[in-house]
Amino acid sequence: MKKLLLFGVVFAFIFGCNSADPEIDNAYDNQNVGDGHDKVDIEDKSIDPLTIQGLHKNIFYPTCANSGCHDGNFEPDFRTIESSYNTLVGQPIIKNDDNNPLQARVVPGNASTSMLVKRLKEDLNGNSGIMPLLTDPESDWPTKKAEYISNVEAWINNGALDQNGDAPSLSNYPVQLKSIAAKVNGSLLSRSGTYKSINVPSGASSIELWFALDDDQLNPDKLSNLSVDFSMTANDFDKTKELGLTYSTAATVTKGYLGEDESHYHKATLNLSDWNSGDVIWLRVYASDGVNLSETPNDNSIFRLKEYATLKLN
Repeated sequence: MKKLLLFGVVFAFIFGCNSADPEIDNAYDNQNVGDGHDKVDIEDKSIDPLTIQGLHKNIFYPTCANSGCHDGNFEPDFRTIESSYNTLVGQPIIKNDDNNPLQARVVPGNASTSMLVKRLKEDLNGNSGIMPLLTDPESDWPTKKAEYISNVEAWINNGALDQNGDAPSLSNYPVQLKSIAAKVNGSLLSRSGTYKSINVPSGASSIELWFALDDDQLNPDKLSNLSVDFSMTANDFDKTKELGLTYSTAATVTKGYLGEDESHYHKATLNLSDWNSGDVIWLRVYASDGVNLSETPNDNSIFRLKEYATLKLN
């Protein structure tokens, strides 16, 4: 009897409370999600095709950032708007035009001297192909190629503005490595190919390395933080073998990376006692113009440049 009475009290309490409380409407019951302003579709927003945002949305990301291409493995990096901009505007060129070298991937205000445009139009040096080398089946690049290239040119000629609409602040370009040469007992050493390793003869106890460094504003004797590092692998440098570079007024002149005569003013002497016959020594060169600190080659450089900066001990 007590159990029945307790159940009745609880039952009356629950339903009594519900009947006494006013009914509250759910504010979202009658909303038509997706109608009008209730839903924002990013894809429906208008993006100016002549901005870096438009170029990234229409060209760089869908066409160039594919796996194995410019997806962060090497520069330019087209994964995001920011990485696209930062690896294009005012950035030095790794693989240049042998006959008409350019200065940067994107030169604000001048599409005709920007390597980005050249790569979209020409087969660089007759052995590089026209970019993009491959496109996904669903890509609209083949049908809109002329329009997209025109948009790239317009963006550059309009000043290559960033995502905020601001002009880039380019005080100067980073130092460029134009050539590496080597001597043993005063004699220049050869390479097994234009972009292959420098051949070091057996029995050599040391080697004199010479570097041709070029800056758009400073003479070679004004460069700073100059050094060269050495490693047994292409991308593993720990600076334990790093040597400083000294400046010499008596430059060594020989053919450089682009096949032109280059003046090598900076040098370092490498003792070979820590290395063995058959070793391949990989080099990294560092230099500063007071604003930019360059590292050549770097992890993102093409393999041909990395191989060029090597010594092979015979």
